[in-house]
Amino acid sequence: MQPTSRTEFQKPVTPRNRLTEPSRHETEDQRAPRRSFKDAHDPNGLFSDRLVERIGKHRFGMWFDHTTKIKITGNTIDVAAESQFVADWIRRHFTDDLEAVARETLGNNASIGLHVAPEAFRRDGIDGQQAQTPGSGASTHITSDDDQDARGPRSRTSSQAVSPEDAQRYGPRSRRRSNDRRQMLRQLQSFVIGGSNRLAYQASLSMAEEHEAAPKMLFLHGECGIGKTHLLQGVIDHRIRASKNALSSRRVRYVTGEEFTNEYIAAVRGGKIDNFRSRIRQLDLLAIDDIHFLSNKTATQNEFLHTLDAINLSGASIVLASDEHPRQIGRFSASLTSRFLAGMVVRIGRPDIQMREEMVRCLAEQRDLQLTEAAARLLAGRFSGSVRELNGALMKLAALRRLDGTRGGAVGAIMVEQMFEGESAPGPRTPVRLGEIIDSVCQRLGIEPDELLGRGRHRRVVLARSLVVHLARSLTTLSFPEIARGLGRENHSTVHTAARRIEADLAAAEAAMGEGNYSPRPLPLPDDAEITLRELVEQLKYDVSKRCSRR
Repeated sequence: MQPTSRTEFQKPVTPRNRLTEPSRHETEDQRAPRRSFKDAHDPNGLFSDRLVERIGKHRFGMWFDHTTKIKITGNTIDVAAESQFVADWIRRHFTDDLEAVARETLGNNASIGLHVAPEAFRRDGIDGQQAQTPGSGASTHITSDDDQDARGPRSRTSSQAVSPEDAQRYGPRSRRRSNDRRQMLRQLQSFVIGGSNRLAYQASLSMAEEHEAAPKMLFLHGECGIGKTHLLQGVIDHRIRASKNALSSRRVRYVTGEEFTNEYIAAVRGGKIDNFRSRIRQLDLLAIDDIHFLSNKTATQNEFLHTLDAINLSGASIVLASDEHPRQIGRFSASLTSRFLAGMVVRIGRPDIQMREEMVRCLAEQRDLQLTEAAARLLAGRFSGSVRELNGALMKLAALRRLDGTRGGAVGAIMVEQMFEGESAPGPRTPVRLGEIIDSVCQRLGIEPDELLGRGRHRRVVLARSLVVHLARSLTTLSFPEIARGLGRENHSTVHTAARRIEADLAAAEAAMGEGNYSPRPLPLPDDAEITLRELVEQLKYDVSKRCSRR
């Protein structure tokens, strides 16, 4: 199809070595050397270079470099836009430029087609699906603004926060941030599944695949760094990949609690609260990470409460994540808490040793880092909590390997031990009381404080006493006699013996793990959890730290 307007044919402009605008002091003849052999055989590159020289590098980077794909076949130039918003903006502001460059590169018989084809961008890893052929989207040829006005205003998707007129001011930047985020979304396929997170994974997968039995509201909670964000982003990523058109892919969104709050405040201050509500409440799926950020923010909580009600009425889905159970989030309104509890609330626990070993192998493979079984076991045993800490350790190990200068072969346990030399896990930030240690140990091992302070010799009770002594020595400044008095013992020799027993077991386990022949001894835990002694100690340190922070 021919362009709707014509201008006189201009001399071809040779592409410059760098993408810069032509100098104002150059004449037309100075900017028009003969077309090179490369230009004649690379029409796509020639067209892009001419367009850069005409509109400038900055505008080209904003509206063509990452948001369009240009393909030239014969005398036809096909411009595929990532979204309807981009297509409308190009049609309004760059029609004349595109037509002029088309005539410069292809002659007066050149025709231009502009259409929306989000599938073409998934091929480059944005959404990960097979791209369709050009023209498979809803085609719209470039027309004048008058033609568009005659047809009436074009509807926009709910994900567009600003009008095209405002986009020059702040639209493209936020657009690039959105694209970058979508490329960084984690995928459900890479989530390591185990007993501590299986239910959370199954619920997230059913929501991503839109099963009939899937919950409409899912609330995930657990410690930091155990996979909540991974699941939320995985659900959004799965929906985007499964979307059949640009509209449906834009009707899902992942944000953090802080971003939701900031957008709400900006909308109120800018007088655009209706626009904000429209964008959020018309979504098919909304994922909000760190929802506890709304704590103590009364106005934002009230807005989110109405958002929840609107989403529920529309039949859409929402998935939330928090470090705490809904009942334990401080300064949350009772109305919000009750709505959270009306959905499916799932706790994600810490990964066990087998899960962490699998995570070590996956993360090492991503960094092209080979580990021996002993090294992988040692890393998995060292980090019993946050997966982020495990990821950081592998980054450091990869850096040490490069500094070591060795090539080939797998990283062994010796290098892992060298990396850990002189390091110790951080303790609680506030002073720890012996009573807080006793309460944490009793709750974890399922015994009463009276049993621990008594004379019983049950295996679980003996283990609990030993753990209390070990933690008191590592987290407090109490001496053995002071710990003994706190446990109701007249002689501190038994307390000293208990501490030596725990330290000896930890040292033996670490040595065996380094040699690659470690077989963990079952611990007498109430839930028959298969964890190592080091894992139990690290979990108890976390529990004690959490109790101290609530004081």
